[in-house]
Amino acid sequence: MRLAIAALAAWVVASSCVVNASFDDAQFLCDPKGGSDECPEGMRCSLDGRCRHSPASPDGGGGTGGKDGGNDGSCFPTTCETLAPKCGDLDDGCGDTISCGCQAPFTCGGGSKQGECGCTKKQSQKRFADAIFEQKITGNVAWTNLNDAALSDDKWATAVLDASKTTHQLKASAFGFQLPDKAVILGVELAIERSAQGSATALKDQDVRVLVKGAPLATNGAMPDAWPTTDAVATHGSATSLWGATSISRADVMAPDFGALLTVTASAAATSRVDAISITVHFEDPACPN
Repeated sequence: MRLAIAALAAWVVASSCVVNASFDDAQFLCDPKGGSDECPEGMRCSLDGRCRHSPASPDGGGGTGGKDGGNDGSCFPTTCETLAPKCGDLDDGCGDTISCGCQAPFTCGGGSKQGECGCTKKQSQKRFADAIFEQKITGNVAWTNLNDAALSDDKWATAVLDASKTTHQLKASAFGFQLPDKAVILGVELAIERSAQGSATALKDQDVRVLVKGAPLATNGAMPDAWPTTDAVATHGSATSLWGATSISRADVMAPDFGALLTVTASAAATSRVDAISITVHFEDPACPN
């Protein structure tokens, strides 16, 4: 033996080399170009220059090697640690696939690089409402087919208005946000996909607000423009708008009563149609490194 002799001297007895069960793969160095005596019996010299255990084949011998026959000790599989920051389902270099995740606050693709662990300080989440309901606190026209305002699917919650009439409050909640533990809310965008059946200028927003703890915030995000006659998304608020609140907490956003409110007014007979209501929350994660 060459390099292996010095490393194995403590356990070589007479002329026979026996593998101690406590010896680990790669514990001893060897020369891949050397002979069979580079490593103790039951181990072979891998291409990376380390002695490794030879997997047993069904007949008791060593493995057949290669990607089709299993790892015979000549291939040293790559681990997630050595592949970092790559993540997802990756090739270990020996014919197997390993799934590599990321340690919080990092996520796979979170740093805007697909397939790599990363973390972006400023982030956003968009969710659609899971609960749609109306309240008769204001207005005088009822909404129908409320659940059809949950998703963008060309099905609508509707209200049939005459001139000078206003709808009851259409409310959306239970958005199901899940934010990082120390998320700081920067702004809230409310998107409403809607259209008018009837006069092209008949319908307008009367009241558009964000709900925190079930109560409307101070800012009315209603737009002055008439509703279009084909579905279009109107975005209220912005990435920096807190809708008149001093702050909105992570707990507020994740609560089931966080949501939105809409009322519509008519200048002529028309039917208001709401296809979908979504909220995008913009936030900063202080746990992300710069």
